[in-house]
Amino acid sequence: MVRYNKGANAERELIHKLWDLGFAVTRTAGSGSTTLPAPDLVALGKTKKLAFECKAWKSSYLSLDIAQMEEQMEWCERGNAELYIAWKVPREGWLFLHPKHFNKTPKFYYISRKNANKNGVKLEVILGQQATLK
Repeated sequence: MVRYNKGANAERELIHKLWDLGFAVTRTAGSGSTTLPAPDLVALGKTKKLAFECKAWKSSYLSLDIAQMEEQMEWCERGNAELYIAWKVPREGWLFLHPKHFNKTPKFYYISRKNANKNGVKLEVILGQQATLK
């Protein structure tokens, strides 16, 4: 139950951030327990549709089952939304990752924290409110 609460609290935190930045946001409670794909969060703006799969844990790697990632990508394709994996690292903050930055094995999509730090972008960049710095 602790793991669920940590993830749910992280999702709620991100909902408030997105709302404060001008997006309409909804959380799909129990998104992993339905037979149809559904992202954890959907954020709608005037010109952007975003879907977030949220993870909150401290680890050297983040991995998602092949089926989970590919279902999220299909959902986004059907809904014409951009998919981001939102990784909340305790006491460090959020990393927002595009699926293309993940490596693929026969069972998982994964990324190291080092590569996540290198390839992750700020939420404001995703929302088009800040340019990236090279």
